[in-house]
Amino acid sequence: MEEKLILETYEKKRKRVQEFNLTSDLFAGKVFEDLTACQELCRILMQDSGIQLKSVKTQYVIRHMESHSVQLDVLAEDCEGDMISIEMQMYGEPAPFKRVRYYVSCIDVSTLEKGKGYDGLPAITMLYITKRDFIGGCKGLYQVDRKAGKSRTVENMDMNNGVCERYFNLEYSTADPKIDELLKYLKDSNPLYKTKAFPRIVERVNYYKIQKEGVDTMCEIADRIRNEGKTEGKIESILILLEQFGKVPARIVEQVDRETNLDILNRWLKCAAAAASMVEFEMKM
Repeated sequence: MEEKLILETYEKKRKRVQEFNLTSDLFAGKVFEDLTACQELCRILMQDSGIQLKSVKTQYVIRHMESHSVQLDVLAEDCEGDMISIEMQMYGEPAPFKRVRYYVSCIDVSTLEKGKGYDGLPAITMLYITKRDFIGGCKGLYQVDRKAGKSRTVENMDMNNGVCERYFNLEYSTADPKIDELLKYLKDSNPLYKTKAFPRIVERVNYYKIQKEGVDTMCEIADRIRNEGKTEGKIESILILLEQFGKVPARIVEQVDRETNLDILNRWLKCAAAAASMVEFEMKM
C-alpha cells in the first residue's frame, strides 16, 4: 500500500514537471548549471567548438545598493577568462537592447577589480534568446558588430570593445542546422530525444523530467520559488510605497531586502501604507 502511494506521488510529480522546458528560467537554470551542458549550449550558439568553460553560475544576482540589481539566467566564464551571458526572454521586453547594455555594464562592474585598468575588463558575449523576432528582419540570428559608420571625412575603423551580442529567436530559422535543432529543443525539451549535437543537455533534461531524484528536486525548487515570489512581491510593494517620501535610505533597503518572514513583511507593508513619512515608518517597523 505504501509503495503504491509513493508511486502515485512520483507519477503526479512527473506529470507536473513535464510542463517545464528550457525556455523557463527555473528549468534552464538547473540544466545549465552543469558545466558540460552549458558548454554544449555555448559552443553551438557561438559556433565555436573549441570553447572550454571554467565555471558557470545560474540565476546569478548582481546586487547594487544604490541602483537596479540584475539576475542573470546563466553567466559562464571560459578558460581564457572571457564571460558569456545567456538570457532567455520569452515575454515581451520594451527595451531589449538597453537591457543588454545594462547587463553588460553590471558584469563589467562586478568583474573589474579595484585599482585595475580598463584593459583588465574581460571580453563579454551576450547570447540573447527571445520567442519572437523583435528585430524584424525575419531571421533567427542577428549579430551586432561594433564598428564605426562610413564617413567621407573620417577613416572607417573597427571599434572592438570586447563585447559581442548575438540575438536568437524561436520564430525563424538560422543558417546553421545545429543552432536550429538546439533552438527547437529549447521549446520542446523532450527527455527522450536523441541527438549527437548536444547529448549532455538531453541527459540533464531526462534527469529532471524522468528520474525520481531529479523530479523531486524540480518540484521542491518550484515550490520554494513560488514562496520566494510571494516574499519578493511584498518587498517590492514596501519599497514602492516608501519611494513616495523620496529616495529610500540604503539601510532600509538592505533591511527590507534581506527579510524572509512573511508575517514581518506584511506588518511592514501595513506600516508603509499608513506612514506619513520615512521617519514614521522607521519608528513603527
